[in-house]
Amino acid sequence: MASKTASFSKSIQSYLTYTKMPWGQLFYATAWHQIDRFLEGAGQSILDIGCGFGITSSEYAKRGNLVTGIDPTPEMIEIAKQSASDHRMSIDYRVSTLQEELALPGRYDWLFCHNVLEYVEEPGDLLKRIGSKQNERGYLSLIAHNPVGKVMKKAVILKDPEEALHGLESDREYSSVIQTDITTYPYEQLQQWLQEAGYEVLDRCGIHNIYGYIADNEIKQQEEWHRRAVKLELELGRLSPYRDIAVFTHLIARKKS
Repeated sequence: MASKTASFSKSIQSYLTYTKMPWGQLFYATAWHQIDRFLEGAGQSILDIGCGFGITSSEYAKRGNLVTGIDPTPEMIEIAKQSASDHRMSIDYRVSTLQEELALPGRYDWLFCHNVLEYVEEPGDLLKRIGSKQNERGYLSLIAHNPVGKVMKKAVILKDPEEALHGLESDREYSSVIQTDITTYPYEQLQQWLQEAGYEVLDRCGIHNIYGYIADNEIKQQEEWHRRAVKLELELGRLSPYRDIAVFTHLIARKKS
């Protein structure tokens, strides 16, 4: 994981730029919309694992929840802390790994684990350990890159059939944003790991269902078009087959009693 942390440190600017682009904003808007079907009201305790710049942490702290954000990349935590200070929000940000967090007391109503599994060596084990920080009947929001997405991108956007075929044979992919290799996992694998970790999947959604395969970035910069695209994506996110080919898989799961 140390080498992955170094990759995040080196790609701070490109990652930060991504979050501010229309496609980054759409990612967060869709994820929050899907979470909000289950996270109602305020006063929930939330642990945001791999919180990055604290964008999601800030959103749910602003709504009156008690949020803790952890990330092993010091530069990201510094940006998250500064943002919280600028907006006068109280968020407990720490440079920490899940392993270090497990040694501390405390359980949470909600756990956010967004685009973390791609970078760890034992994702199934990580999900089992996550459960020990979960309150009984607590919720987990899990987002991961969809392996179908990398094949679709190579075939549709890059128009490269050979690379698309290669993508069928490998679970590895290169992240141009983080500038490192990642590992992708199909929904069936994620579901199995969650069941082994004592969770039941309540909802399966997609993020960047159609949007991720539109190569025209200029039109995405148009405010009115973006508004209509967001409306479409929010509608498609829970519908098959659109969610099945999305760039990201988003699962909402609940810890069993």
